[in-house]
Amino acid sequence: MHSTTDLMVEIRKNESPVISDIEKIEIEIDNLPLDAAGIIEPKTLHEARFSIYFLAALALTEGKVTVENFTEKKVLDPELVVLRRKIKATGLSDIGLSSNVAIHMKDGKIYRRYTPDPKGSLEKPLSPEELKDKFRTTSGLPSETADKVIEKIMGLERIKSTNEILSLV
Repeated sequence: MHSTTDLMVEIRKNESPVISDIEKIEIEIDNLPLDAAGIIEPKTLHEARFSIYFLAALALTEGKVTVENFTEKKVLDPELVVLRRKIKATGLSDIGLSSNVAIHMKDGKIYRRYTPDPKGSLEKPLSPEELKDKFRTTSGLPSETADKVIEKIMGLERIKSTNEILSLV
């Protein structure tokens, strides 16, 4: 799932496709994540967590998938419903986390991306800044609190007790 959302964010950032001009999207993803996230028509936020179709549409439309934009309202958003219905996902192999994406535009242009591994894997580790940004956007903490937690963790060798971190949240 993460490989695919990473590719969608990259395409959004570099190509800026007009969502209404997308004809179809083809996703080839390894069977493991496809089996885990194969819900085609999610109706609830819980189902959306297990829908590569929703996650890909959200990432492409908004350029990110975060706590703030991963909402029940987005699951039912008509624009995202239309877009996710243009997605066809197929399995590649039995084990792995790779993803291959092709976004076909109505004018014939195709945006393609492939990654063998998701960002944050052993093969493609996050930089310290990317890790901090990921914590800020996924922790659900106010940004000021998240920054204080990051500061404490970055100086872990100097704290006397984990309570110094826990008291922040």
